[in-house]
Amino acid sequence: QDFLQCAVYDSDDPSARLIGVEYIVSSRVFDALPPEEQKLWHSHAYEIESGLWVNPRVPEMILTTELKDLAQTYGKFWCSWQVDRGDKLPLGAPALMMSPQEVNIGMVKPELVHKRDDKYKISTENLKNVRMGTAVPESINPRADLWKQTGKGFAIDIEQTEMKLRAPFP
Repeated sequence: QDFLQCAVYDSDDPSARLIGVEYIVSSRVFDALPPEEQKLWHSHAYEIESGLWVNPRVPEMILTTELKDLAQTYGKFWCSWQVDRGDKLPLGAPALMMSPQEVNIGMVKPELVHKRDDKYKISTENLKNVRMGTAVPESINPRADLWKQTGKGFAIDIEQTEMKLRAPFP
C-alpha cells in the first residue's frame, strides 16, 4: 500500500521500449522523507483529476477507488531513454521527470492528448468531469513539485570517480 515500482514503457505495443522506472510512495512515506529528498518527487493529484492518468481498457467505475488512493501519492520517475528526442538507444544520463501540472511549462500538448484519446476511444474531458473533486487530496505537501515553485528541475552530471567497494549513502 505504501510503495510501488512501475516499469514505464513508451507505448503498450509488443515492441514497446522500456524508458524508465517510477517509484510511487504514499503520502505517509513521503512526509517521512528528508526535505532534500522530497524536492525530487512529484504529486499525482493533478494527473488523475485532469484525466491525464489513464488505465486503458479498464472501466472508470472499477478504477475509482484505486484512483482516489493514487491521487494521494507521490512519484519519482527516472527516464533512461528519451525516445521523444528521437534517441535510438538510451543515451546519456538518466533524467528526473516531473508530472504534468496545470501550469504552462507542465502542460501536455493537446495534440498528444487527442491522439491518445483517439487510440483508446476515451475522452479526457469526460474523465475530468467524472473525477472532478473525487481525487483531490486535502493538501499536497509543498515540498513536492518544486519545479512549479522555482521553474527549475534537476540534472545529473556524469563524473569519473574512484571505484569503491561500498559507496557512502547520502
